[in-house]
Amino acid sequence: MTDFRSSVVRFVNDSPRDALFARIQKTIANTPSSTTGTRTRVLIALVVASALGAAAVLSASHIIYHRYAPGLEAQAAPASYTIVVLLLLGILTVIATVVATWRGRRGLGSGARSLYLTSALVAPIYALLVAMRPLHRPDPRLAGAIPVLGLRCLTVAAVVGLAVLATFTIALRGSVPVRSGLRGAAIGATAGAWAGLSVFVFCPSDDLRHIFIAHVLPIVGLTALGLTIIPRTLRL
Repeated sequence: MTDFRSSVVRFVNDSPRDALFARIQKTIANTPSSTTGTRTRVLIALVVASALGAAAVLSASHIIYHRYAPGLEAQAAPASYTIVVLLLLGILTVIATVVATWRGRRGLGSGARSLYLTSALVAPIYALLVAMRPLHRPDPRLAGAIPVLGLRCLTVAAVVGLAVLATFTIALRGSVPVRSGLRGAAIGATAGAWAGLSVFVFCPSDDLRHIFIAHVLPIVGLTALGLTIIPRTLRL
């Protein structure tokens, strides 16, 4: 009995512990460390996202409508009101971006409540801002050029939103130790905010059906995409 107990003690104290430490050391040695800090990667992602968003909007506006930023040109509301709405959309996008990419003092990121509110409120706040008062006026030159489904706006939103989603996910990869599900949803909502801001500048439509289908729905879709796909990538 004594020999059996001593064998068990040696097995517990030596073999598994030594093997575990060896595996950990091997894993650390074989895992390449990033030479770029998370903050630097996030800043690069912001620059890339801004450049891609601006390029997508300006290029699509010029190709389709033969002018730049038609969504800001064809206004039914006073210019001051349009500027206020544009400013509020920009603030919404900035706040969502900060919450989604914030590292915090301890490197644990934003709190669960902030991530949840960002994920849940970006789409309804955007819808409220763009739909509570008609901002655009029908343009005879664009009559019939903007269908209700708005495949052009959906394309612009998808290009900008997926680009932002990818750049922020890459920037935060491997640096989200907790709440990766909520963080993924917040990143998706942030990508949706960037996409919504882009189509607001791009599209001059005043049709509420078009706005909800082609402008608001992509924000919901990107949030859901971030919630379901991004968390696993963030933990890698």
